[in-house]
Amino acid sequence: MRIPGVDVRFAIIRIASTAALFTAWEWYGSQPGQFALPPPSKVFPALVESIVDGGLVQAAIGTLWVGAVGFSIAAVLGVTLGLVIANVSWADNTLTPLVNAAYAAPITMLVPIIGIYTGLGFTGKVTLVVLFAFFVILINTEAGVRQVREDLVETARSFEASRIQIARHVMLPSTMPFILNGLRLGVGRAVRGAIVAELLLLVSNLGLFLIRAGATFNMPRLMAGIFFTMLMGYAVMWFAGYLERRSLRWRGEATY
Repeated sequence: MRIPGVDVRFAIIRIASTAALFTAWEWYGSQPGQFALPPPSKVFPALVESIVDGGLVQAAIGTLWVGAVGFSIAAVLGVTLGLVIANVSWADNTLTPLVNAAYAAPITMLVPIIGIYTGLGFTGKVTLVVLFAFFVILINTEAGVRQVREDLVETARSFEASRIQIARHVMLPSTMPFILNGLRLGVGRAVRGAIVAELLLLVSNLGLFLIRAGATFNMPRLMAGIFFTMLMGYAVMWFAGYLERRSLRWRGEATY
């Protein structure tokens, strides 16, 4: 049977592999003496209970808000600085080594410094999210600008276009796929950064939910929180990818 727009074989393989994974998880988690990894038959009831009582949903909303604010700041800074570094030679020579060094460094090691300068509250958490998402957006934007065809730029210059006009009408459209890809990756890193911030700075929202469950050795509730966090991250990444595909499709249609 063929379903338009659906790869049936791929769907069957995905469903079968998921079922096999959960079956193995159920078997392992049900073994005598197994405590750290409870089976799905205990995790999913705990997940439903946590959602129904509102605690998990409220915690997720708080975490997503921190991630959204940090991602918005990182997007503006990353795209802007990426365009500047790729177009201004002195900025490239000065900032590129610093960006590469900072990107290679573990972000979590900056938590004590962030806590001292910005505090442990909302500002500190947003700052950490910005650092998580900023570099991947900047690097993708810079790479996009560097792959712009030189003949297009020279043609624009022959018509006496200004640097701003070249950036707007030549570089930005050609760079858009790279920018959108960087934003999609940045969204995922922003969610990760928000959760890390709530675990390492002021414990709150999903971080507080997970720590409370772990502190009371309520492993089904802890695994439910982890599973919910993974689903939330997947949903955010899927939505970002959907917007990226829609934007690129719209851009492709608009060029004809």
